Amino acid sequence: MFTDPTISIYTQSRFAMNRTIKKVSLKLHLWLGLVSGIIIFIVCITGCLYAFKDEITGLTQPWRFVTSENKLQLLPSEILKLSNENEPDKQPASITYGESYDAVSVDYFDANGNSSTVYVNPYNGTINKRISKNSSDFDFFKFIIKGHKSLWLPADIGRPIVGYGVLLFAITLITGLILWWPKNWNKKTVKRLFSIKWKASFTRVNFDLHNVLGGYSALILLLLAFTGLIRNLDWFSESVYYITSGGKSLIPYSMPQSDTLQANMSSVFPIDKLYTDLRKAEPNAKTIYLALPSQSDGVIRVSIVHERGSYYRTDNLFFDQYSLKQLDGTGPYAGKYTEVSAADKFRRMNLDIHDGRILGIWGKIIVFIASLTGASLPITGVIMWIRKRKKGI
Repeated sequence: MFTDPTISIYTQSRFAMNRTIKKVSLKLHLWLGLVSGIIIFIVCITGCLYAFKDEITGLTQPWRFVTSENKLQLLPSEILKLSNENEPDKQPASITYGESYDAVSVDYFDANGNSSTVYVNPYNGTINKRISKNSSDFDFFKFIIKGHKSLWLPADIGRPIVGYGVLLFAITLITGLILWWPKNWNKKTVKRLFSIKWKASFTRVNFDLHNVLGGYSALILLLLAFTGLIRNLDWFSESVYYITSGGKSLIPYSMPQSDTLQANMSSVFPIDKLYTDLRKAEPNAKTIYLALPSQSDGVIRVSIVHERGSYYRTDNLFFDQYSLKQLDGTGPYAGKYTEVSAADKFRRMNLDIHDGRILGIWGKIIVFIASLTGASLPITGVIMWIRKRKKGI
């Protein structure tokens, strides 16, 4: 039977190219994995510990909640008057109204980094709890998130280290998928790639933990790495925005200023009118957060959350503290989420995607499992490398 020699040459060339790709991928997977291993372990394990922060906080801090009542809640000026009695030497920084079963919280900060929060029952004015924290006090979740973002180093040092470590990890994941992908898909191959042989030797079980769990979680981990890079590397963030916006530059976040000439023309409690107007305009809002101005030209910054716990389904608005005129801020996070561009909307979604909350509790569970797997990959990978070196492979 006659065989076309060009087909044979093409087949040989393709196999040679595949072998080269596999060899290069193996080298990159090994050395980039070793370089980034400790960074990825810390980032992933802290991500696991932080995943259910909201749920844990809700269970361990009952003072955040009240019994819902069928009557009007106290206005901001009334809440502030009550909470200020507990903080006579501080100016309130913000006030947060939640749903009908949430206590209203008032935050205070001072120049030394100390903070306190007063939780008020919005129906009867009872003080549920006053929490005071010095800047030196230990806070578990703040400790965890600092490790996740910057390895507990100063932000200008730690964030780039984490960013480039995650970038190397993304390449490691891609090369891992290349090595994991079989030449032929059949029943035997599927069983080998998707099941762990628990009764085998330690070496085989460790290999399966690395190979099988890595295969299951690789795409999710790539998504987490991608969204993490947007938060940690400015050049990556700006490049993604440029692509998703069709060539526009990422505008920095900035707030407008209040017109101080209107200072003597304002009402006695403009915050009450603003809150009342906002509640009428958005009766189904889950949270209304009002950041109070600390300077004469500062604005009242308002965040209206339309889905409990969501970051992207949030309107970020600015109001003149004297006239209550709505002002425009800049950047992808300013304005109503329904009115921003697709690129800005994607940017707002980034954190919700990164921590899984965009899919609710199930999304958080998926991210938790994927992050736990991600933390295990450097460990199982190093064990494989050490055992191969001992055998002289």
